[in-house]
Amino acid sequence: MADYKQALVKDGKNPEGLIVFPAFITQNEMDALKHFRVGDRDTFVVAYPKSGTTWMEQIVHLLGNNGEQGDKVLSEAVPWLEGAATRYGGLETLIKTSGDRRYFHTHLPLSLMPMFGETKAKYIYVARNPKDNAVSYYYHALSKMGYEGSWSEFITLYREGKVAYGSIFDHVWDWWKASQHSDNVMFVKYEDMKKDLAQVVTDVANFIDIPLTSDLLETVVAASDFSAMAINPKANLDWVPQREGIPKHMRKGIVGDWKNHFSSEETSSFDALYQSRMAQFGLEFEFDLTYSN
Repeated sequence: MADYKQALVKDGKNPEGLIVFPAFITQNEMDALKHFRVGDRDTFVVAYPKSGTTWMEQIVHLLGNNGEQGDKVLSEAVPWLEGAATRYGGLETLIKTSGDRRYFHTHLPLSLMPMFGETKAKYIYVARNPKDNAVSYYYHALSKMGYEGSWSEFITLYREGKVAYGSIFDHVWDWWKASQHSDNVMFVKYEDMKKDLAQVVTDVANFIDIPLTSDLLETVVAASDFSAMAINPKANLDWVPQREGIPKHMRKGIVGDWKNHFSSEETSSFDALYQSRMAQFGLEFEFDLTYSN
């Protein structure tokens, strides 16, 4: 079966277990991240890969910057926590960053989140229906992770949790539970962002204590629209190297694209897995919308 380059990192919940990580994030980087000090006014955008991380980063950045995009590209304005070893001047530089308000994004499972629950930091977790997530992740693996296999091979790896950051079900479950027991964790669904972005922006602003005027709301919603972000050189991640001939980071941004990829057999198999893993959550996702924005 086709595979792609990866690293293995110790599972924070199970010392004997290992979680698949991107090849450049090794145990050394994760050990160094333990020295990162989380501040009371820090905000973290958290998501399993390809669940709407960049979209929420843009919202948080614009809210915190009075609606201005600014001079930095989005991945510098809202740095990738565990990916800092090869970015932003290195992990040591990121660890030493300070400021009244800091914004970061991460794909870390809850068990590996530094200092979680020890401060008043805020965590915005974005979750996406697993079928669309799998499709988006497949193209991401092709373009940026060196994956060279087929869709059918990838969906098998995905179902088994053998892709970077492990099983989407484990990832979502732990953060969902945290959101039910902590006022500092906000759980947002990608599909709700598609249906009513203005409401989500309003809720996020309230959650991170950003005063929201009607003008700021209008600005943030307009600049966070998928079509606007796709042509924004500060927000579309076109600066990240990727394989030629593969769709860009901001590919479609719709709900229901999974129907163009899943075979009937794959749908049945995935539905059974979804029901067995999600039944415990009390959490439901929408797998199709009659419109996109």
